[in-house]
Amino acid sequence: MAEINQYGYQKIREFVIANWKYLEVRTPTGVVLKRFSVTDGLTITGTSASAEIEYKIVISGNDATFIGQSVGKSVLFDAATGGSAIATETFSTFLFESAEDELTIIHKLQVPKVL
Repeated sequence: MAEINQYGYQKIREFVIANWKYLEVRTPTGVVLKRFSVTDGLTITGTSASAEIEYKIVISGNDATFIGQSVGKSVLFDAATGGSAIATETFSTFLFESAEDELTIIHKLQVPKVL
């Protein structure tokens, strides 16, 4: 069986950064609240040379979608709607009680780097 070399992992990371651009926020039980893209404030950091790709979104209680909701999962997708989940991150539950509440979600994805 062949192993992927450094160049191969670089190409995989390039593909991930270019195509996996949507982060969905869910309740702890998995109910979908909202899917974010870069046009909604999602930032994606990482390069084809770094093993870690980071997805970051800051959610404000000003977004009526979240008032009274508990958030506990972020899910990575390659489509604006529908599609299949690529990676799910579970974190400590956060309850949006007022418009002043703010939550920063950092979803990290590791694509191995060959040394």
